[in-house]
Amino acid sequence: MDSSLPLVSVETLRDMDALRRMREAGPVHHVNMGGREPGWILTCHEAAAKALVDPRLRGDAPQAQGPEKELADEEDLFFLPGEQHARLRRMISRQLTPRRVAGLLPRIQHEADLLLDAMPAAEPADFIAAFSRPFPVAVLCELLGVPPDGRRHIRDYVFGWIAEAGVGTVVTESAGVAMAGYLKELIARRRADPRDDLISAMSAADPRDVLSAVRLLLVAGHRPVTRLLTEGVEILLSRRPGLVEDPARLDPTVEELLRLITPTALSSRYVKESLEIGGVELPEGGGVHCVLAAVNRDPDRFPDPDAFAPDRPANPHLAFGLGHRHCLGAALARAEAKVAVGTLARRFPRMRLAADQGPAPTRAGTRKLLVVLDPGDPT
Repeated sequence: MDSSLPLVSVETLRDMDALRRMREAGPVHHVNMGGREPGWILTCHEAAAKALVDPRLRGDAPQAQGPEKELADEEDLFFLPGEQHARLRRMISRQLTPRRVAGLLPRIQHEADLLLDAMPAAEPADFIAAFSRPFPVAVLCELLGVPPDGRRHIRDYVFGWIAEAGVGTVVTESAGVAMAGYLKELIARRRADPRDDLISAMSAADPRDVLSAVRLLLVAGHRPVTRLLTEGVEILLSRRPGLVEDPARLDPTVEELLRLITPTALSSRYVKESLEIGGVELPEGGGVHCVLAAVNRDPDRFPDPDAFAPDRPANPHLAFGLGHRHCLGAALARAEAKVAVGTLARRFPRMRLAADQGPAPTRAGTRKLLVVLDPGDPT
């Protein structure tokens, strides 16, 4: 690793001022990617949109990264050997279809209503703990077909990860092993007696692959939605009047929240044939990482990019990436956001941020977002 290269960390990818300076300096930058590997990051919309669909760039790292493990570390789930990662993506993408997501909508609505019913209406409540963190996990359990009596294994495992910060904490071995054991049994049951759920749909594959695919969905599928809902509600409640003034504007509102928040940091490719991007020659095998938050605030593509403007005439954001390696859960994340925001606007049109947000968090993952669902008629 070349220690002279600028280090790009998780914090860098969320520092809008740093990303703006990099974008203004040029579309392509050679960097040290968090100590893992050297690579190039793209910070401009035009360069990123072209790179993400260029056939000379592939989705998987060309180098092998060690043997498969039955219970991979969480970080390893995102850096699997190319063949294994592609196999898992194919397995998931064949079954996680827009039709399946559309069929799940009544259950997504049910989970949203259950959580909101449990929140106090007239006094401050922590929206993160009460809704934006548990909601995507409940939806994933519905999607996968995890029955209520098994969901404690999923919650113990998933909540070992700091949702809104996107920074991993150590998941205890006992929680990981307990969940893996439970899922192995569930996969076997669904293979013998299929139901209308994602595990059943994937159960004909190698059980080890099904387990890895489920764990990848659990780890990758809740944090971006938690961040989108947390920051999205905060943005909407900071405006007046109400969450969404006109129900017909729900879709563009969610799309603008996706652009402005961009809950997923990177969309990555690897060079299978040397090429030039933004005037820079990239050698075969190198990593190309599109920094989606920078791309989605490129002023050359989005006028006044730091403003929340759901009435933009065009919003070609890349919050879910682009091309064959776009986010597998894009349709599900959109559905969750629309159900959550639409339900809040319909049920609690006077919802407000609490005047006192309490003490500032002392460490990552302890932030609260205090809201009052129904403060009553101000008159």
